[in-house]
Amino acid sequence: MAIESQIEPGTKPSETSRKKQQSHPRLIVFLVCFVISIFMWLFIELMKDYDDELKYTINYTNVPKDLILINSGDSVINIGMNAQGFELLVAKYARSKRTVTIDLSTLRVRQAKDGYTAYIPSSRIIEQLGSQIRFENGITSVKPDTLFFLFSEIFHRQVPVKPDLEYTLSSQYDLTDSIIFSPKSVNVSSIKSIIDTLSFVKTQKLQFSQLDSSVSAKVALYKGPHAALMKFSNDSVTIKLKVEQVTEAGFTVPVSVAGNNENIKIFPDKVEVTCRIALSEYPHIQASDFSAQVDYQTSLSKDKKLQVRLVKSPGKIRILKIIPSEVEYIIIAK
Repeated sequence: MAIESQIEPGTKPSETSRKKQQSHPRLIVFLVCFVISIFMWLFIELMKDYDDELKYTINYTNVPKDLILINSGDSVINIGMNAQGFELLVAKYARSKRTVTIDLSTLRVRQAKDGYTAYIPSSRIIEQLGSQIRFENGITSVKPDTLFFLFSEIFHRQVPVKPDLEYTLSSQYDLTDSIIFSPKSVNVSSIKSIIDTLSFVKTQKLQFSQLDSSVSAKVALYKGPHAALMKFSNDSVTIKLKVEQVTEAGFTVPVSVAGNNENIKIFPDKVEVTCRIALSEYPHIQASDFSAQVDYQTSLSKDKKLQVRLVKSPGKIRILKIIPSEVEYIIIAK
């Protein structure tokens, strides 16, 4: 009896584990069959035809010559179509942007009080969609059913370009010439209300940091909020900055007196001109390339000092300071 009591407890756990092992394959088979049935149902449903409506962005081409489109009325068109569920699903959730092109070359334009008008009815819209839509044979409707257009005459104006430029220079480097950009002006075509208020065109923002060499860059024009109504002879500008390593140099320059109707003695009669010069130009710059003077007028004789100004200096340098910037004077009796 003692042996039987020991065997019975040992047999129960093995039967439980055996049942669990048998239930796992059954559950997997059930889940697989369930998933397959869902896919089969979806496949059957998507093979059916459905009616749906998709939005397309409109691009207009071949605007009538000498006219500009100022109000197309609609930039989006809703196209109703009948197609298989698979096709509609792909068209609706495809990553590529849905666009259609409307050709305006055959428009019948009529003059009106506020410009020129035209329209395209639904029949011609559907005809133009043609091969652009995968389901051209299944197109059932378009909304709006008529596209209305308003045109204006084109006016032209030549306006200067203003570069929008920011830059910083590395230590011991500087611009050794003026900023060059080309073209300096562009021909703008637009409606009269825009042309009449247009005095210049800016470039897009251009920034350079810690320049230590010359640069050349092409930057687009900033067309502003009315870009769709404006056409430019050039869409971009080339900007050049000549950057070179520079050094500081000082030159002693004699000062002359202009407007001297009396015997004027100035002191000091020489000034020290400090400037920044490109290393490539430094050997060619001499003190004789500078000329300084003061202006004396009897009506200003109450001033105790006269301002020194440079009347001649080399072109590709930057004047930093003139010491002294003012000189004293005395009138010598004749």
